[in-house]
Amino acid sequence: MTTPPAPSPSPTDPLPWLRRAALGRLANGLEVCLLPNRQAELVTTALFYRAGGRDEPPGHAGLAHFLEHLMFKGSPGFGPGEVDRLTQAAGGLNNAFTGHNLTAYYFAFGADRWRRALAVEADRMAALTLDPAEVASERQVILEEIAMFEDEPWDALEMAVLAALFPGHPFGRPILGHAADLEATGPAELADFHRRFYGPDNAVLVVAGDVGPQAGAWIEEAFGPLPSRGAARPPLPPLPALAGLQRVERHQGEVPRLLLALPAPPASDPAHPPLRLLAALLASGRASRLQRRLVEEEPSCLAVSAHLHDGAEAGFLAIAAEALPGVEPARVEGELLAELARCGAEPPGEAEVARARQVLLADWVLAHERIHEQALVAGGALALFDLDEPRRTLAATLAAGPEEIHAAARAFLDPERGGVLGWSLP
Repeated sequence: MTTPPAPSPSPTDPLPWLRRAALGRLANGLEVCLLPNRQAELVTTALFYRAGGRDEPPGHAGLAHFLEHLMFKGSPGFGPGEVDRLTQAAGGLNNAFTGHNLTAYYFAFGADRWRRALAVEADRMAALTLDPAEVASERQVILEEIAMFEDEPWDALEMAVLAALFPGHPFGRPILGHAADLEATGPAELADFHRRFYGPDNAVLVVAGDVGPQAGAWIEEAFGPLPSRGAARPPLPPLPALAGLQRVERHQGEVPRLLLALPAPPASDPAHPPLRLLAALLASGRASRLQRRLVEEEPSCLAVSAHLHDGAEAGFLAIAAEALPGVEPARVEGELLAELARCGAEPPGEAEVARARQVLLADWVLAHERIHEQALVAGGALALFDLDEPRRTLAATLAAGPEEIHAAARAFLDPERGGVLGWSLP
């Protein structure tokens, strides 16, 4: 593997660790990012596959997450449980997560022993055992996980709201899948998904931390012999258009919980950065609009939050609030919608925008301080966009002014143009 020289970091760059990255690609297509950071004698490896819930065949919702579990249950060189035993014996940690667009696996080890992560990842990229007994056992684990999510009011509400926001679309399916689909998914379906998507030419490997000069050679040795798969990702169906505000109501828990989801542009859209700053203006910090109105001044809610979920094809803005005991849901909903209408009626002031910028920047830098987070951010950016995407998005967000924010509010904060308002009521 060859790597170009990393650019010199800038003292004014809030994400200097990105500028230290060195990129390369193996002959079989595996993208590699070395991200040196010697703040601690630790190394995180993060392997991202461009495969997730959106790629599941009909009738097998949850297959991508099911396979994530089976990646820890046996490959030719590592039997069931051996990955965890190896990790614990070396004082490290491992985990994985599945989304609609990506699945990621990561290890964190001391800098003198991280090479063993490469051996595990290369072995289970090449092949899985998929013993029927292990498949059946892990299916039961996931069925219990689904039951836990359905019993948790916020998780259950989110699944219901996203199903209504993206009706009939892969983005509306729960990552964990459905019980009936899991029962219909066995070793053959898991092996086919692994064979199609778990090749080096569909993957990005990030090695971040106290990496030495031998890292490139170790990666080449572990992954170089693996063949490319050449699988093509199935195209996404068109995103559904919502006619007006849809409502979802559940009855669960002891207090009213509100979740409003509004369609948002993809991360590459010029309207995305101002909308990100608008989300901070709405609900980041005690001086934000929704925090003041719903929580601080005449409290109707215990907590409120706003988060812009970004994606390569589509995003959504989620606003969540938990009402105080005894407060009528209609009051919370009316105050929230009134505040959103005010955002669309008049641009914010310069001082308010400056405060939102400061809060957003502080949160962003804090969230990316650790080596582990840096590895995951770099891997996600490379798998979906390019390595400069986090810096590009942050710069555009901080550059947005009152007029751009006002335009984003007019375009995306009107629920009657399309959105889902969900309530989980006692």
